[in-house]
Amino acid sequence: MKQTKPLEGDAFTFQYDQLIMILWDMLIPTISGSAIQLTMLLERLLLNPRVARKVQQELDDVVGRGRLPALDDRISLPYTEATLREALRSDTLVPSGISHVALEDTKLCGYDIPKGCFVMLGLDVIHNQREFWGDPECFRPERFLDEFGKLSLKKDISVPFGAGKRLCAGETFARNTLFLMFSSLMQNFNVKQRPGDPLPDVAKRITGVITSTEPLWLRFEAR
Repeated sequence: MKQTKPLEGDAFTFQYDQLIMILWDMLIPTISGSAIQLTMLLERLLLNPRVARKVQQELDDVVGRGRLPALDDRISLPYTEATLREALRSDTLVPSGISHVALEDTKLCGYDIPKGCFVMLGLDVIHNQREFWGDPECFRPERFLDEFGKLSLKKDISVPFGAGKRLCAGETFARNTLFLMFSSLMQNFNVKQRPGDPLPDVAKRITGVITSTEPLWLRFEAR
């Protein structure tokens, strides 16, 4: 068996730095992004109390109040999962996606893309194409459910984490984190606005590399 010589000096430092950056890329954006995404979802629920009630009813029926939801419950909570998927579609966290570069001269849908050209995916545009979604302006989790109320992955053509070989490495971690945070909050609290505050205007998003909300206050009432 061939022995591998331990890394020393600059080689060790380089690989150590690479490991740190990989962990940074996977964890920090996912944790901060999940918090922003959850805030935008809670704003949506203030405008769609029917959706909030259906999520809570499903949680009561499946999980109850004696324990917190677990990842194993996801398969039994299709409406909750569909609500999260609709949130990722409606409020695309990274609207333009992460830039890619063409490795060779390419032709796509009649367009010539030269080698070295930067390509932006336009995820927000994809998520609002009326020919695919019908009513993209509506927050409607049912679009991801089949006629039996089960989650239909065939209907989920959204790409909030990108697509292909270069999709977000933190997708699984982000989806799991969002599910645990969202389901636990909805199980135990009613989310309301402060007395006297106007309903949020989701058209007033702050858009840059990522989409976020303006500062807001939420009131959590124990159920």
